[in-house]
Amino acid sequence: VRVRGYASVEMPKLDYHNFAHAEDVAAAVARLAKEEKVIERDKNLLMSAAYLHDLIFNIGATDNEERSFAKAATVLKNLNYADKEIQRVGELILATKLPTNPKNLLEKIICDADLDNLGREDYLEKNKALRKEFGFADAQYTENWYLTSFDFLNNHKYYTESAKKLRQLGLNKNLCKLGEIIRNFPR
Repeated sequence: VRVRGYASVEMPKLDYHNFAHAEDVAAAVARLAKEEKVIERDKNLLMSAAYLHDLIFNIGATDNEERSFAKAATVLKNLNYADKEIQRVGELILATKLPTNPKNLLEKIICDADLDNLGREDYLEKNKALRKEFGFADAQYTENWYLTSFDFLNNHKYYTESAKKLRQLGLNKNLCKLGEIIRNFPR
């Protein structure tokens, strides 16, 4: 709870990478952790990582996850987390770095939760916020943005069986929506 409060104040105030995104990831973590029968101690570590994984988000930077981990470590130390817990939360934060390559169930859960919106009905709304955050609001970039988004979704694979069950169909529908948008661009 205290981690959530910290994140609500300290998260970047960006169009996509903001506290609402942290809340989305935390909700997905809670759902996936329950489905995957994760023990309470590990669920708490996942929830901490969900709220803190994007504490630092500088567009174009390649070290956002590392810097978020460093800032999260200080926060967690002040909240009396044990060094081993801080390290595990840090590993979960680092697991969200693209391209993802999770090494265990908890890392698979946080990766699936971070990109949960790819298979949700609000995907296009979230995609628009991300496009705006990255500065691609101009019409000249729109088709390219959607082509890149299509490729990203087309190459995305959920890791946990729970995420596959909950989101794969939605991801496929969002691919169809993106395909339709792309087909309707003026030539």
